[in-house]
Amino acid sequence: MDTTGTITSFSATPKTQFYIGGDSYSVQDAGQSYSLTNPDSQTLRFEIRPGDHAWFDSSSVDRSQISGNYVPAGTPINISYQFMVEPNGANGSFTNTASWFCVGQLHDGGTVLGTSPPVAIQLAGDHLQVVARYTLPGGNPSNGSSDLHMLTLWTDPNPIQTGQYNNIQIQTNVANNGGGYLKVSVNGTQVVNYQGPLGYGSQSYWEEGLYRNAGPTQTVAANFRN
Repeated sequence: MDTTGTITSFSATPKTQFYIGGDSYSVQDAGQSYSLTNPDSQTLRFEIRPGDHAWFDSSSVDRSQISGNYVPAGTPINISYQFMVEPNGANGSFTNTASWFCVGQLHDGGTVLGTSPPVAIQLAGDHLQVVARYTLPGGNPSNGSSDLHMLTLWTDPNPIQTGQYNNIQIQTNVANNGGGYLKVSVNGTQVVNYQGPLGYGSQSYWEEGLYRNAGPTQTVAANFRN
């Protein structure tokens, strides 16, 4: 497998595909000129403004993401990339008033609709955060189900710095019937070392980009590279 992360056949058009390191990704955004751009062969820039949602979304979310291929449950997964937010507040600061904001996620690829991601890299205000979710075998993973367990595994005590890339490494096995784990390192420091059930017993897929609840007035832009 090509692990260089080189972006080829780039397209910013919703419903189309391009490649990162030889793996195909589909475009899920509002189709605006700013939604998804490709500054260089290693970098993707995502931007959302209030009211930006993909063709399949309701008006309750803003989205600019790309979505990868399915990975079977119980398969070890390694993800490595660099992530940077651009300033959108006063004096070069970053502002986020969304009640939830995903900037990277291993989403469930099962048949139950309305699930939240088993692994999520999030922004809680201006702080990076790692969240995990699972149900035990046979459980209902729908949001609001009593079977669904959500774990906030780490919240950075320091606010994210604009214009600076963060090195993020994820090692995980999305399995809820034994062998599940999640390890996350940020800038060379391990911040999560979780062993236990993870996910809902089904396949998952990596999504990166910007995805939040509608309502905040901020424009948010972020870069993913390497």
